[in-house]
Amino acid sequence: MQIASPMEPRLNEPAAKLCGSQAQLGPWSIEPNPLPPNRAASLAPQLLGQSAGLMLVVLAVKIWLLPFPVGTFGEFLRYLLRLAIVSAPDLQFVAVMTGGWCLLIPLLCKRRTSLALGKWGLMACYAVSALYAVASVEIFRWMMVPLTVQLLSFAGGPELMTSSVTGSFSASLWAALAGSLVVVFVTPICGAFALGSRWQTFAQRAMSVRCAMAALGMVLATAAVCQVYVERNWTDPNRWERRIAQSPHAVLLWSVVEECFKAESLSLSYTSEAADLYDFSPPAEPLPKPPRPQPDFQTAARPTNVFILVLESVGAHYLSLYGSPHNTTPHLQRLAAERGVVFDQFYVHSPSSCKSLVPLTAGVYPRIDWRLTVRDCPDFNVPTLAQVLGKQGYRNCFLHAGYWSWKHRDQYLTARGADLLIDADHLAEWKVNSWGVSDRVMLESALRWIDEAPGQPFQALAWTIETHHPYVVSGEEKEFGVKDRELNRYLNAVRAADEQIAWLVEQLDKRGLSDSTLLVITGDHGELFGQHGQRVHNFGVYEESVHVPLILLHPSLKHLPKRLPEVRQQIDLLPTVLEMLGHPPPAAWQGVSLWQQNPMPRVYCFALGNQAILGLRDGHYKYHFHVASGQEELYNLSLDPHEHHNIAPEHPERCWQYQIRLNGLVEHQRAFHAAHGAP
Repeated sequence: MQIASPMEPRLNEPAAKLCGSQAQLGPWSIEPNPLPPNRAASLAPQLLGQSAGLMLVVLAVKIWLLPFPVGTFGEFLRYLLRLAIVSAPDLQFVAVMTGGWCLLIPLLCKRRTSLALGKWGLMACYAVSALYAVASVEIFRWMMVPLTVQLLSFAGGPELMTSSVTGSFSASLWAALAGSLVVVFVTPICGAFALGSRWQTFAQRAMSVRCAMAALGMVLATAAVCQVYVERNWTDPNRWERRIAQSPHAVLLWSVVEECFKAESLSLSYTSEAADLYDFSPPAEPLPKPPRPQPDFQTAARPTNVFILVLESVGAHYLSLYGSPHNTTPHLQRLAAERGVVFDQFYVHSPSSCKSLVPLTAGVYPRIDWRLTVRDCPDFNVPTLAQVLGKQGYRNCFLHAGYWSWKHRDQYLTARGADLLIDADHLAEWKVNSWGVSDRVMLESALRWIDEAPGQPFQALAWTIETHHPYVVSGEEKEFGVKDRELNRYLNAVRAADEQIAWLVEQLDKRGLSDSTLLVITGDHGELFGQHGQRVHNFGVYEESVHVPLILLHPSLKHLPKRLPEVRQQIDLLPTVLEMLGHPPPAAWQGVSLWQQNPMPRVYCFALGNQAILGLRDGHYKYHFHVASGQEELYNLSLDPHEHHNIAPEHPERCWQYQIRLNGLVEHQRAFHAAHGAP
């Protein structure tokens, strides 16, 4: 009879199933006596315990995110059903990850070093997953969508989101992050304490490949049923339960996989069956020109200078000048009444600063994907306003209370006619947060630059930062009667921007420049504070995101109607500037002057957060098309200015016409950018 050596303890049956033998594992057969088998089997309790701990963490996160309006037992049961549905994708992710480790463990049994690495890798994998699950609470609340690699790149990288994200982290969230690690690492200990010596055997059997795959199959089937329920019953894309019924881990990882298989990174994978290019092709015959308001250069001299002031994240929705109930722009209202014109329906093409910089400098639509012309297209060859005016002897300067280096905007500008860039790097001693410096300091720098050559015409573009999240409040915070504290801070920052505009006009008056300078005031995009289930910007084409102010101030505009209601878009701004200065626009520019009849009575926009959404406004109608899902939204803004009632199902023919027009936008702009050095 053969007696086992005390140095080679016999594997019990469950441990053998976990670590495998030559007969059981086939190609995974191991070398003789690779490890003490009891050490290899010790991974099973760790894997089971940490998987259970991570499931508790992701479930707690969804409980944290899901509202609890429960008054009756029936409502409580419905809450439990909603909780199960929104948690299913997270549990599915944990189950898939656990199944992967079950398949990997037999391989890790081959050598002592691989087993040690596996043990630490297992701990790190579940620890990181738990931390990210808790961090996703703030990501959901701040952006209302899970993070993707496209969105992260679009935002400029994690280091550039420091002020916005960490400023929102509360003490309770930091405690939850620490608590998630405790749960993941203590759960295996609790299992051992509860089951005693049976914990090892139970874990080995539960984590065997056969049991793990069976459990994984059940979880996948349940998750599939929940997903079908979401798609069929929670059809509103802004419904909160639908937004959180996703695994933030799986969404992020899948976005990485998508990028790996794209022929061109950060591109938009979208092809259409039909495309209407009418709006992007010049008419065969010139349109008739009915009488329209025109600047009066008979009684007032034509401007020779232009100063474009871009208000960061300022949408028309929040300005009392545009009907907001909050008194945010008293100075701008006075100035517009005295010497300017207000454009009531002016739209940006994308709720993104870098996307807006292209039409604000080069007069064309930005590219319609996650790539940025300013960062990714060094050969883009459409002439900019700085280049056009530079040939006419103009000085030009680009000023920013933030950083032009963000996403390589400095390289874009210096390669396209910029004489001088001034930003927070040059004015660092006046920083207000990690996003930049005081707007007043930036404007003072603009005036000093103007004073250096008082007789030479100039073009200046100044971009503010204090209205960017997390919104700078100088002095005592004024109460605007809103419950959202961030919105109240934002309204304070907008009111401060109004005061800066009044101060700038006063300084131009003192220098005798008001008659010779066209002052343009606009926004790069809007901002949301919970409307449509969204916050900040980038994630939709609702009015709060893309409808921005446009005010022109100059004596030649005094006789015009104070408000012009025609719907116009961002590419029309620079042709207007050149017309008022007396210069023709470059042939490549895609807009027409605001003083001319609009040959295309529609405006186009798009949003690229973690999904692509195309938008179009045509008269009173506003249409949204979700590229990935094919979902449609249609609103009649004359009856529903806040876009609450989707009437797309009632107007299928109109939606189809709008969809093929948007297809035309995508098709035309791909060809246009490819022809101009930005494929």
